[in-house]
Amino acid sequence: MTTAHAATQTLQTGQAGMVWIEDGVGTIVRGLFDSATAEGAHVRLNEAPPFHTGDEVALRICLEPGEPTFGTTARVGWLRADEDSVECGLEWSAGPEGRAALDAWLANAA
Repeated sequence: MTTAHAATQTLQTGQAGMVWIEDGVGTIVRGLFDSATAEGAHVRLNEAPPFHTGDEVALRICLEPGEPTFGTTARVGWLRADEDSVECGLEWSAGPEGRAALDAWLANAA
């Protein structure tokens, strides 16, 4: 799959991938995602996050236990909490070099 094709592809892992999200002061929140696109990812968090909509965060993503993680940055597009969970939408914000690595990772993971 080419990088250009990855921009329109949705990554479906068949099981939730693991994500670690770090805010600007170093607090880490863990969560799960089961899809990602060239624009961003939808994440279910294990706890209420210290970050807010609009914040820039760093994250590590792992599709399978024991596999290498991938690191990138994102902006928090939205947060939604209900009785049982907290969800957030992440919008990738990596610069040109980081974006090329992200596109390659998405293409290889699909």
